[in-house]
Amino acid sequence: MASLSALLSVLTISLLFRLGDGIRCYVCRSDELPDCGDPFNPGRVPSSECDNFFTQQTFTCFKATQYAAGQYVTVRGCAPFTTDVFPGGMQKGMVGSYWKGVNVMSLCDFPNCNGAVSNKVGWLGCFALTVALLRLF
Repeated sequence: MASLSALLSVLTISLLFRLGDGIRCYVCRSDELPDCGDPFNPGRVPSSECDNFFTQQTFTCFKATQYAAGQYVTVRGCAPFTTDVFPGGMQKGMVGSYWKGVNVMSLCDFPNCNGAVSNKVGWLGCFALTVALLRLF
């Protein structure tokens, strides 16, 4: 019983922390790779570790969709914000979608977030799951 509780606690706490310094993002253009557009096909699009591109950490991915030359073009990649210019907290504060007419740019802050809908579980969800599991045992 005690070892099960300890195991559940360690697993829950491990869900709250991220390993590594950078973020992993999908990197593509829909005019070069049709699977990059919407609908998105993550199995056919490369994903890259963003700290390989910069000498400083970056904490955000982007997805930009623009109507040009009679078609929508989607570009996905690592946001060009580094901790040298934008502190990590500021980068996380910029997360969201920004619209101008039919064009949109979205910033997000968890691995491969510029691909599809998130199934991310927050700390409150982890806490509720832990409490529910502990009550069962």
